[in-house]
Amino acid sequence: MRYISIFFPIVVLVEAEIIPGYPIRGAALHILAGPSNFSYPPNCSKTAKPKDVPYCATGELDVGVKSAINFNTYLFDVKDPTETVLFGLNVTIDKGIPESFEVLTGGHAAPGLVDLLPKLMPRVVEIAPITYTSGGGAGKYDPETKSYSAEFNISFRAGVYIFGQKVVVGQPLNGVGKAWAKPHNDIGLTGIVTNSAGDSEPKLIFNLTNSITTVNGSILTWHVYSGMSMKMNTSGRGQDYTDKTFVNKIIQLTPPK
Repeated sequence: MRYISIFFPIVVLVEAEIIPGYPIRGAALHILAGPSNFSYPPNCSKTAKPKDVPYCATGELDVGVKSAINFNTYLFDVKDPTETVLFGLNVTIDKGIPESFEVLTGGHAAPGLVDLLPKLMPRVVEIAPITYTSGGGAGKYDPETKSYSAEFNISFRAGVYIFGQKVVVGQPLNGVGKAWAKPHNDIGLTGIVTNSAGDSEPKLIFNLTNSITTVNGSILTWHVYSGMSMKMNTSGRGQDYTDKTFVNKIIQLTPPK
């Protein structure tokens, strides 16, 4: 009996701090006063994939008594960089309390390949975790908690490659993503897809997780992560476990003094 478990998380992080006279560590993006656009890596966009990484974080930031941020993360397909999947947020904030909230989604992409048999037959059979997003839109306001919430659609399909050639794409597995904007700049989204298949016990389990969150209550601080893990139980060989990270990056948005 064979058992496969596949876990695919995706997360995004941006970090920023302002300390006059001291340098900013990490990947810092300097922006202009008032509403200004940003992108990381520099000069990337939905249609301009960076050379060495499978993602682009881009948007617009306006910091003041009332602040606003549009933060979009595009993941590029490992086989076709013209294909992207979007996880994005639009938020306006007044003194740490959200005033409006919108979730942005769309597209599909697999940001990397996962080797199914790295010890037995390296790079012979690989899976491309194709992620799809749709829906979202304006959030629903709860006056008691002064928070917004929204849902969006997320699904996962496994593209199987043998010797680098796509041979099959699995059926879509669907989930519901949840997004929020709470007081104290607690903002983010999470999408999870879970499915299992097999006989008396599951042979195949998919878990897909995507998230974008602020860090330490700052709209200048976020986290971007993308990865996949897989556990396979085969007769005679026991369990195989693979953990692959596609993106795990801290980005700093640094407004002027």
